[in-house]
Amino acid sequence: LYPSVNLKYALNNKFNVRFANSYTTTLPEFKEIAPFEYVSPTGQVTRGNPNIEASINRNFDLKFEYFPSKDQLISITGFHKNIQDPINKVQDRGSAGIFSYFNAGDEANIYGIELDSRINIIDGDDSETPNLKFNMNATRMWHKQDLKEIFDEDGNFIRTFRFNNKTDIGLQGASNWIINGALSFDTNTDLPFEATISGTFASDRIYALGSPEIQTSGDVNYNESIVENGFVVLDLILGKQLTENLKVGVTAKNLLNPEIKRTQEIRNPNTPTVVSNETILSYTRGAQLGINIQYQF
Repeated sequence: LYPSVNLKYALNNKFNVRFANSYTTTLPEFKEIAPFEYVSPTGQVTRGNPNIEASINRNFDLKFEYFPSKDQLISITGFHKNIQDPINKVQDRGSAGIFSYFNAGDEANIYGIELDSRINIIDGDDSETPNLKFNMNATRMWHKQDLKEIFDEDGNFIRTFRFNNKTDIGLQGASNWIINGALSFDTNTDLPFEATISGTFASDRIYALGSPEIQTSGDVNYNESIVENGFVVLDLILGKQLTENLKVGVTAKNLLNPEIKRTQEIRNPNTPTVVSNETILSYTRGAQLGINIQYQF
C-alpha cells in the first residue's frame, strides 16, 4: 500500500500553493539483479546482485506557482526525499575489479530546490508578430547516505561499505546541479519557420561508490569513488513549413560533443599522502545531424 496526498490552495487566479506527500518504491532494474556478468566495450565488468532489496521512498513537496498569463508559469519547489535501502553501484569484493549493485546504506536523504519557468519573451498575439519563448528548469540538491557495516545474527563481522574513514557519502548517480533550458522561436505566419535550441547540464556525480580493498582495514586500504564529471549537451531543431502539406526540418544533437570523463583519486603507493585525480575513462558520444521531410496528405 503506497498512499499519497495532494493538496492545492489557490490564493487567487494567479497564485497557487501545492503540497504533496507520497510513498513510492524503486524496484531494481533487470541489470541490477541479473546474476551474470556483462563486459562493456571498454572492458568494465558488471554483475547483477539478486539479493538486493527494493527501495522505499517517502516524498515531500511544497510548491509555489505564479501564472503571469494563461500560458506562462514561474514556480519554485522545495522537496525532501527519504530513501530506505538505497541501491548503489559498488566495486565488489575480490581482486577481479567487478562492479555490482548493493544496498550499501540503510538510508539516504535528499533535500532540494527546483525552479521552473515558461516565459513569453515575445508574445505574438497576431500574425504580424513572431513568438519567442523561454523554458527553464533548474534544480539544486543536497544528498547524503550512510555507509553500513553488515554482521550476522551472532554479531560476527561479514562486510563493510565504509572506506577512508567515511561513514556517509553522497548518493550514487545524483548531481548537485541539474539545469535544462530551451529557447523557441517561430515566425507566427501561415507558413512558419520554427527554431528551438535546448541545453542540459548535470554537475559531477558519483558513478560508483568507493570500497575497501581489505574488509578489515578499509580506513587505509581502499579505492576512492569514481566520479563522472559534469558536462553540457546542446541540441538544435529547425523546421520550415513550405506548403500547407510539406514541411522540412533539420535536427542537430549534441552540438558541443563534450568530452565525458570519469575520474578517481589515486594514492601514490610509495607516498600514500600524495593523492592525484586521474582520468580512468574518457570518451565522446559524437554529434548527430538529421534532415527530415514531412508530407501530410
